[in-house]
This record gives sequence, structure tokens and C-alpha cells, in this order.
Amino acid sequence: MDDPIVGFIGAGAVGKGLALGLASSGYRVLAVSSRSLSSAEGLAARIPGCLALSDPQKVADRCDLIFITTPDEAIEQVASQVLWHRGQGVVHCSGAESLGILDPAAGAGAITGSFHPFQTFACLETPEEAVERMEGSTLSVEGRCWILDTLKEMASRLGGRAILLSPEDRAIYHASAVMSCGHLVALVKAAVDVWESMGVPQEEALPIILPLAKSTLANVSRAGAYASLTGPIARGDTATLSAHLQALEDRIPRLIPLYCALSGESLPLAEDRVSREKLEEMDRMFNDFMVRHVSETPG
Repeated sequence: MDDPIVGFIGAGAVGKGLALGLASSGYRVLAVSSRSLSSAEGLAARIPGCLALSDPQKVADRCDLIFITTPDEAIEQVASQVLWHRGQGVVHCSGAESLGILDPAAGAGAITGSFHPFQTFACLETPEEAVERMEGSTLSVEGRCWILDTLKEMASRLGGRAILLSPEDRAIYHASAVMSCGHLVALVKAAVDVWESMGVPQEEALPIILPLAKSTLANVSRAGAYASLTGPIARGDTATLSAHLQALEDRIPRLIPLYCALSGESLPLAEDRVSREKLEEMDRMFNDFMVRHVSETPG
């Protein structure tokens, strides 16, 4: 079939990234609406021929394939409030939710699907950045009838790779996305907090931390997780690890459970380099500190 005319309901980070990416990949993105008209206007202004509309119904009336890119909790409400046309496509972009939240649209005769990029679109500065981020990214797709083939084609033209997810895998898949993105941000913030305990402000700490973090991710990309592990766990250096834990206990005790949990997850990566005795000694150390500090946490 010919390329569908595409519309978006929701102009947040995901909607913005996908709309810009699809428009740059040759799809006609005709209309966008958002809870904030100014957000819709800002996105539409960056896509030639795109209309900013005040009402989601007006997007549905003009387009063949509509992406609902609202927050997850609003998807089902949108699906139930819009009057859908029989045979048109309605797709949500939630990583965690099943197709069931689009049942109101399916009941009206629409063909439903899901399309979730395993990528972040926060802090986009240019349309080109959205396209660059899609290159090499994985997108989970699900759909009925013509929607599935269309979404696979979209993933390919965006420079990504489509995968099919079983409904029962959605929550664990999305947990991995959060660990790869949001938790990574939290980990960097924790490292910044350590520098701040030494009197170094955040704006100076980040340029110190980020080159090391970027190099580590590059190592993992090049050689895998096992080969990229460095530091005291990879050496079985219990004395240094003990010093770390004592320093955290003195200055930032709230980070001890995080440090111990991550250290515990690092132990299997060192199995080929460190003796079983050393691994067990480190494991006991982390468990002892973890138990002590978790039990001391208020609430």
C-alpha cells in the first residue's frame, strides 16, 4: 500500500522525536495536536506542511495512521474519546502497555498497533538529532493486519531495527529501557554527589565524570561487558573496596545500598579473573554493609 498520511496526538519528547524522524524519512506528517497548542505549533513549525490543531479529533479526521504519543495514563482516554474511522490505523508508543489500552479504537473499527523506540528523545535541539538517534536503534512493534508491516517498514526507514515483543514481556522490556536510560542518569547524579562531598560543584563535576562514562560505554560497545570491567572488583582488591565503603559511610551513607547493589551485580563479570575465595569475600562485605544501611533507612 502507499505510505499512510500520518498524524500525532501528543507533542512531548517521543511524539516530537518520531514525528521529526518520520518526516525526514519521507512520510507525510500532516497534523499534530497536543494538550498545549503551543507545543503542537512548535513541532508543526519544524515539519513542512504540518498543521497544528487544537483538537485530537481533527487529527483523526485528516490522517490514515495516528500515533498517540501522550503520557501512558492518557492513552486509553484518548482512544475512547476520539471517533475513529473504520480501517484507519491507531498506534500507541508506550513501552510497557499492551494493545488492550486501544480496545476502544479497535471496537470502533480501527486497526491498532504499538511502536516503541528503545531510545530517548529528551533535550533534542534539532530535527537532525531525532533522525541521528533513530539510526541503529531498536523499536518494538506490535499490530494487526496492515499495521504490522507498515510499522516494520517505518522502523527500517528510520534506520532502526524492528523486534516483535510478546505481551507478557512488555513490562520487563520496559524495565530494561528504564535501567538503560533513567537509572543511568541517576547513577551519574550519584557520582556527581560524591564530587560535591569533596567541595566540587555539579557544573564542574559533570565535565570530570562524563568523559570516563562515555569511554566506558564505548568499551562495552566495542568489547562487551565482561572485557570492559575495570577497577577493584576486577582485581579482587578488597582493601580498596573497604576504603570506598568506609568513605561513603562517613560522607554519603545513603549511597551505600546503591554502591553495594551495583558491586554485587559486578561480581559475575570478574569470575574469570578473581578467585572464588575473593569473590565470596567481596560478596560478604557488600551484603554486610547493605544489610546494615538498609535496616537503618527511615521508613
